[in-house]
Amino acid sequence: MQSTIAPHLKSTCELIQRAFPKGIDSTHYFPLLALLNEEMSDRNLAEAIAYCTEKPYPVVLNDIYAMRSTHSPAFDAIARVKKHLLEYGYEQWLEED
Repeated sequence: MQSTIAPHLKSTCELIQRAFPKGIDSTHYFPLLALLNEEMSDRNLAEAIAYCTEKPYPVVLNDIYAMRSTHSPAFDAIARVKKHLLEYGYEQWLEED
């Protein structure tokens, strides 16, 4: 795991860690990537997820690319992750600069 995260990604990591204190399980991983990718660049998302999951950055970046093609999550799975994140400050996160 990276020892530090860029300041502009700190609130993203905090949101993810609040919502998934035991880590992001496989059921939520690709839907979470899809949801957050609506608001973040591929590289910033990969950096934040790599920090939170301890996965290597290149692996996460490839997962983001896969999420758009071969591992595209169902709409209802994305909606469930969004509903879950709303309980942990997702709306406030969206309002940040």
